[in-house]
Amino acid sequence: MAKSKRLVKRPPVPQNIPNTENSVVDVDAIAAVPSPSESLDPFSNAHAIESSSTSLPSSEQDASVPVSTRTGEFSDIYDDAEYTIEELATYDDIDIVRPWQRRLIQLQPFVGILVFATYGVYYGYRVWCNYQFRIRFGGLGSASWIFICAEGVCLVPHAFWMLLILMSPRPRQRPKLRLLGPKVPTVDILLTTCGEEVPMILNTVRAACNISYPHDRYRIIICDDDKSARLQAALQPLMLEFPFLYYHARDKVPGVPHHYKAGILQSGIDLALRLPGGPAEYLATLDADMIPDREWLRALLPHLIRNEKLSLIAPPQTFYNAPADDPLCQTMCEFIHFLEVKKDAMGCAWCTGSGVVFKRFVLDEIGGWPLSSMAEDQLLSSMMNGAGYQTAYCHEFLQVGMVPESIISHLKQRTRWAVGTLETAQELNWGLPGKHTRKMTFRQRWCIFTFAFNTIMTIPVFICHFIIPALLWWGQDLMVYTTLSQFRWQLRLASIWVCLLRINELFLSLPSGYIQAQRGAMAFQFMMPYMATCVLRCYILPKWLGGKEIAFLASGAIRDKLRERNKQMRAGLLVRLKLIGWNCRVYFHLIFVGFCFGAAGMDWYRAWKIQWDEGSVIPALRHLLVNSMLAPPWWLMLALSYLVPVAYVFFPPSVPDREALWDFDQKTGVGYPKVKEIKQTWGVLTLVREVLWGLTIVYCIVLFVGTFIY
Repeated sequence: MAKSKRLVKRPPVPQNIPNTENSVVDVDAIAAVPSPSESLDPFSNAHAIESSSTSLPSSEQDASVPVSTRTGEFSDIYDDAEYTIEELATYDDIDIVRPWQRRLIQLQPFVGILVFATYGVYYGYRVWCNYQFRIRFGGLGSASWIFICAEGVCLVPHAFWMLLILMSPRPRQRPKLRLLGPKVPTVDILLTTCGEEVPMILNTVRAACNISYPHDRYRIIICDDDKSARLQAALQPLMLEFPFLYYHARDKVPGVPHHYKAGILQSGIDLALRLPGGPAEYLATLDADMIPDREWLRALLPHLIRNEKLSLIAPPQTFYNAPADDPLCQTMCEFIHFLEVKKDAMGCAWCTGSGVVFKRFVLDEIGGWPLSSMAEDQLLSSMMNGAGYQTAYCHEFLQVGMVPESIISHLKQRTRWAVGTLETAQELNWGLPGKHTRKMTFRQRWCIFTFAFNTIMTIPVFICHFIIPALLWWGQDLMVYTTLSQFRWQLRLASIWVCLLRINELFLSLPSGYIQAQRGAMAFQFMMPYMATCVLRCYILPKWLGGKEIAFLASGAIRDKLRERNKQMRAGLLVRLKLIGWNCRVYFHLIFVGFCFGAAGMDWYRAWKIQWDEGSVIPALRHLLVNSMLAPPWWLMLALSYLVPVAYVFFPPSVPDREALWDFDQKTGVGYPKVKEIKQTWGVLTLVREVLWGLTIVYCIVLFVGTFIY
């Protein structure tokens, strides 16, 4: 329980701070300093509608919100010992992770080690067999060597992910906490918008205004980077109802870098300095589509209060409008339920964007919100780590939002993340010692390097995706040997590795869900052309060699024309073929699928010809075993993954309208999502992939047993 301690008063912040480049000019409450006799309520937003260029006319000022009658002061702060914090459970994700899943997750590092140890033996043995083949027959076994290298390159990113996961062998234990009572810290919430639909923004704003938190202890600043007159007008009734709500826009001068989302966030942070009552102790962010849970702040703040070295805590982002079969794997369940939890256990939790809460003084200490990366959230948390502070991940459902409703928006989002990851790594010297990494732990440095390195690896991996089926067209054996014993042992080791690989996938899918894990594996492969091309053109190549800034594909007007997930209003097939098939270069995926199946067909034709020439099926089977039927059949898995965007063009998923997915609170008028996370179902291609993997496992078992018989 709280101890009785004095109320501490923060030193007043001068109200006549000169305006900065990215700040807005306050018309009355900010530009004028009240005399000692004047009463200036800290929650009066009578002048909250602001523009960064000029002051509003007096007629608009007079039409603003009346002064609040609250008596509390925003500048009042409490000693940490005065807060009442209750521990609800030993684990914050007690409602997400079941006890049996928690026990199995602890075994995953051992299974992962076993998988890569087995593959290491298998890979090394194949290299040795190739060397023996060269000594005995004098040839290089060129196709076999190339295939070994290509397969190794494709597995390098997985090896780096596994090394990262192995750095947190101990189970994570973060309690589920709640901050109780009226004595709470002050918070400035920055709600960013940039051209989203106004009704959606208003619902998020209303939800943020109705969280379970004293209204005199937080403020909401709408940071509108679109400077929308329609949004500004639509907010007026809400600002009358909630006097702690502020609107903020900035001018973006052509030719002057405005730093995207990081720029508007910093501009809103600067504004809070000049609001009545001064800045809050804590800052929080919300995206325009992310509807916060009523317990959002009360769930996250206790972790920051308890640990003076903890600077930031982030909740997962879940989505209510994702298709049930989620063909593009937009929900990122593996990241939010497994990888980010593991990163938290090793002290490498990221700022995940929306929903994060962090300490204002730490942000000031690192020089404000970093502006040098499009992954501004990732860079923020990493720089806090570099300054010696901790970051955390709270695995509770505390916000629910929307995935991009078009494949065009999805591709733009993911490629922007890729370039942002590399920009972040560059700013942080790739995790090596430098200005922003001085106080980082080795795990934090390795985390930065791993994500950036694997992003760069999309280029060689994409090239290897083409090399593997190309070798089948070539016609030389992909596995060579000098004795039948070598042949048998290569098949045995391959079979063992494939079976262990599937067992490891079962562990990795806890608790994100097995279906989504399989979908994630497919997305990793079919996104490779987009990621590799974007990294090459938007990060590596100079402009004179074809490099360009990250401005991807089509505009919002094209997305509005598509509406591919609206069953009644979606564009026809011909329009989808043009806008998705051509503009998104899905034709490339179709060509690749044909290339793979053509290569396999050619290999089966050679086997038939061998059987015809030899008069026996055994040489033909041997040919298939060391080529297209070599386990696992990479060409088939790649072809199936590359079919996903092709199938999306012809059979886009259907999602109900946004408001049909809400339950409206009769008291507040807030539309809350009916579910906090979409329950995933099998899609056609995912199910086909699962059947193929099942047949592959049976095939490997038969192959393993058969090597001891024949």
